[in-house]
Amino acid sequence: MNSGNRKPIIVVVACAVVAVLVLVFGVSCGGGNDAAAPGWQSGFAGAAKGGKLTTADLAPAGGSCSASGGQLAVAGSCTFTVREFGGLFSFGPPTKRARLLPQQAVEVTLSVEGTRTEQSADPGDTVELTFGTSGGSLGIRCLVPGGCVLQLVEAG
Repeated sequence: MNSGNRKPIIVVVACAVVAVLVLVFGVSCGGGNDAAAPGWQSGFAGAAKGGKLTTADLAPAGGSCSASGGQLAVAGSCTFTVREFGGLFSFGPPTKRARLLPQQAVEVTLSVEGTRTEQSADPGDTVELTFGTSGGSLGIRCLVPGGCVLQLVEAG
């Protein structure tokens, strides 16, 4: 057996040793109960929520609209591009989430990773938004004459 054939075996054995050490260390320090490490447990639970989508993540791409503060103003219809986030070695959240609260009746179109969905919403309704690291687009069409205003708030 030459050194080129042994290298993968050595790597697998080293990974197995590290895994066993982590398991033994975790069990010995854990004390055998669920209350042993509430800090890191809540950290993992918080990671699943995703990041917060803000108006800074949105760029007008067509139509007459603006996004600032936590408010989207649309005159007729508009498309926003949701910028990519994360980068090459991102350790941040895999998604960004928010809720849209329309003040007038609107139709919302989402394009996320090749999937397009549409939803109509009346005043007081909530539209959930979730985008992955590749971004996407958010289209809004006012169903009433003139313009419409939507609030962009943190997902609940």
